[in-house]
Amino acid sequence: MSINDIPTVGDIKRAVAVGQRITPEDVSQIAQVESEFTGGGPVKGGPAATAHSLSSRQMNFEAKLDELAHKPQSHITQEDARSMQSAEGRAFNTPPGPASVSAQVRSLADRNEVLGLPAVQDPGPVYVTKEEASEAQSVEAIYTGGMVTRGSLAAQMQSAADKREAARNGVTWDRE
Repeated sequence: MSINDIPTVGDIKRAVAVGQRITPEDVSQIAQVESEFTGGGPVKGGPAATAHSLSSRQMNFEAKLDELAHKPQSHITQEDARSMQSAEGRAFNTPPGPASVSAQVRSLADRNEVLGLPAVQDPGPVYVTKEEASEAQSVEAIYTGGMVTRGSLAAQMQSAADKREAARNGVTWDRE
């Protein structure tokens, strides 16, 4: 890439607005040519800085998209839609249109709201009682011929219940 090939800030913004991705390699090439031309480094607000900023925004958008892709569609909320719309607008330096990813996310959130499908709320800390652990050990013993093996789910439940009770009584618990 030569100095004649370096895009202007306007060129970069227009390219991104129509959906072009700016890769770290693109940023590196632009910065290298800009540094050679200026003799010092990238210029504040120049093509390299603009490309770097937009590339970072696009990576943030892709990370949010990946995060939502792992979420069940029935758990997509209006907050997810707002967050995606903001990230997409920043990534492509223009408000998302009707066929955008964020419009699709908004559609899912609207559908979920109409159907009364809010996201499952975090129940907060969940504790195992000694009674629940005892019942689990009983059931496990029935299926394993009377033995509850070390490290089994029932044994882990018993350990958690013991630690909880010890903590409530102010006793320190040193062993695993």
